[in-house]
Amino acid sequence: MKITRKNLPKSQVELNVTIEQAEMVDFIDKTTARLAKQITIPGFRKGEAPKELVAKQISGPELLNETIEYAVNESYKSAIKDEKLSPLANPEIKLSEKESKDGLEYTATISIMPEIELPDYKKLASKITKEAEDITDKDIEEAKKYLQKSRGTQTIVERKAKKGDTVSISYTLTVEGKEFDKSEAMPVEIGAGKFIPGFEDEVIGLIAGDKKEFDIPFPKDYHNTELAGKLGHFAIDIKDVQEIILPDWDEDFAKVLSNGEKSISDLEMSLKEGLIAERQKEVQTTYTQAIVDAILAKIKVELPDVLVIAERDQIIQEMEQRALYSGHTLDDALTQAGKTREELLAEALPQAESRVKLMLILKEITAEQKFIADEKEVKHRIHHILEKYSEKEQEQIDMDRLRIMVSAEITDKMALEYLGNL
Repeated sequence: MKITRKNLPKSQVELNVTIEQAEMVDFIDKTTARLAKQITIPGFRKGEAPKELVAKQISGPELLNETIEYAVNESYKSAIKDEKLSPLANPEIKLSEKESKDGLEYTATISIMPEIELPDYKKLASKITKEAEDITDKDIEEAKKYLQKSRGTQTIVERKAKKGDTVSISYTLTVEGKEFDKSEAMPVEIGAGKFIPGFEDEVIGLIAGDKKEFDIPFPKDYHNTELAGKLGHFAIDIKDVQEIILPDWDEDFAKVLSNGEKSISDLEMSLKEGLIAERQKEVQTTYTQAIVDAILAKIKVELPDVLVIAERDQIIQEMEQRALYSGHTLDDALTQAGKTREELLAEALPQAESRVKLMLILKEITAEQKFIADEKEVKHRIHHILEKYSEKEQEQIDMDRLRIMVSAEITDKMALEYLGNL
């Protein structure tokens, strides 16, 4: 067998494989022997008839096709072993149309894991400043207000709406002279910033029974492309104005929140500690991401399509799951946003490429630093995953592949933590 290797763009390799006539004779014999086990010939036990008799029972085209398939499969295994290749997916096989003197010639196009050269990431990290982890009195007051609101009560009031109130409205949205959307009794918390800029301000000063019409431009980057950058005309009807009554920040409130276990001073201390821990995590995440972004900006690599497409499909699958959790489907969300699946797939490609590059970076750092996943943690995670499936479903799971995936997740986390501590 003769192998000629050619490196292609996007981390692909083309192997030209030539199988000589003598080797093909051996493949024919082995194919005939394999088929003989499936054929019954009078006077012989199944699988024990002479190959000459077996060959007569098999049509020429059938034997030829079976032999070619067997020869390609076996020679391909030997070829990638000789060339020390680890394919990412099944190869693209193309049989040669040239005469090969009763031999066989074909090309196998294979996608392999690309190699990358890491920049001096320690030097890059030294140029990144970590944010301050301090929290302010304003942060604490906002957190206290959030806790109070969580236990607050809504009361309908007969006065003009102001910031902090929740107003129930019905509205009709018209765009370019056509009715685009409408809703009945929709709650709007004034000052929460959940609607397009300017909308909540238009509600301030209105009372139950008031009607009002106004125009507001939608942001150019609005998620619904049908509305982005366009002028919306709103006709609203105020149903009621509700004021939230907050409980006092006192010992009684602390007892309610902690089931009587904490004083107000204990509650404030726990609140402050929680804010500090949250801020530290936020700062650490931002710092680590800045290092990752700096490395990504330096990486030059041609990614194989098979990796990028697989990661893109994973992103779409994650979006499907998030949509289902919210009680909708991804197609519903796309319709609302005025997008097609084809547009979504195209938009997901840059993110998929970044995620593949990050995977390569973490893989390289893991090898460089000799990170190894703790066996107990691997077993624990695998056990946790398998608990979600029935025994019958577990039998269909490739355990070797699952172990590799879990180990990679653990070492990826180790590599990220290593970068975050530079």
